[in-house]
Amino acid sequence: MMYRIIVSIVVLILGLGVVVYPQAPAQTPPAPPPPQQEEPPPVLAVPKDYRYNAQGRRDPFVNPVPKPATTEPPASIARPPGLKGVLVTEAGIAGVVTSKEPTMNVVVISAPQGRTYFARVGDALFDAVVKEIKLDAITFLLTAPRGGNEATPREIVRKVRPTPGENK
Repeated sequence: MMYRIIVSIVVLILGLGVVVYPQAPAQTPPAPPPPQQEEPPPVLAVPKDYRYNAQGRRDPFVNPVPKPATTEPPASIARPPGLKGVLVTEAGIAGVVTSKEPTMNVVVISAPQGRTYFARVGDALFDAVVKEIKLDAITFLLTAPRGGNEATPREIVRKVRPTPGENK
């Protein structure tokens, strides 16, 4: 008898559970989101069709003083090590050793990073060749093309002891 009472209580609880807690309805797939609208432009944005009318005035956002042009070769060109990697503009004449025999003349060239090189007539730098060594001046023959006048080779004469106000 006790067994029947327990079974009837369990059936009653389960029956009430179905009535009290009905199953959730089947979910329908979510509707696709509405088409997105374009975001409004930022507050300080300039409209696409806007054009500035200078009326003879300069643009306040452009530097009126142009930057000086660099004389160095582009960074993409890799220079070889040693004397062949030194530009004529970087080379400083530290001294000259002369002899009675002109082929024995040597120029002492100081380069960047404290490097020192000895060059004779015919030795090549990055953009020039040593053409002539005299007691007071060194003549370089440029090998790199400069501008559109490639037909005439350009020579640069550098003094060993430049006078004040004279370019090195």
